[in-house]
Amino acid sequence: MNRQHASPSLDDRTAIARSDAISDLSRRYRLPLLRFFEKRIADACPAEIDDLTQEVFLRLVGSPGLDSVERMEAYLFTAAANLLCDRHRRRMARATGAHESLDEAVHGGSVELPGPERVALDRQCIDHLAAALRELPERTRAVFVFYHLENLPHAEIAVRLGIAVRTVEKHVFRANAHLLRRIDRTP
Repeated sequence: MNRQHASPSLDDRTAIARSDAISDLSRRYRLPLLRFFEKRIADACPAEIDDLTQEVFLRLVGSPGLDSVERMEAYLFTAAANLLCDRHRRRMARATGAHESLDEAVHGGSVELPGPERVALDRQCIDHLAAALRELPERTRAVFVFYHLENLPHAEIAVRLGIAVRTVEKHVFRANAHLLRRIDRTP
């Protein structure tokens, strides 16, 4: 019997190279991704954090344009941030079913609306906060809005603005410190 050894086809070689590249990325980024998830999900068990990390690499395997990714680290952490958003959406959807409607017989009478003095004071506080925000440099203000108002994680903000995560952390700190100083000076 004469056996011929066929060399791997181009598709096979491409698949092997892609698999090797993903294995290399897994070795390099698995621990940082685990830490990323641990830092952002206080209530998650280690198995869930491991599952989320694995899901990042599964999404990478399913990505058709992997060869064209220029900043792989940013790509991976953006995928991780998106997974966190997906997780949050799923949890919120499940929690909707647990919502208890307001029953005045059980929860008491109608809610008392704030008086005109309280409304005026609240508007004044909001005006002071808006003025303090306008005093911030544009990038610091953008980071503040992404983090505090849009609830984006530091890694996603860094990707969106093309800056390091540590720089995002510094901007958040500066904005918070500035606003606290301004609030202390508010009458």
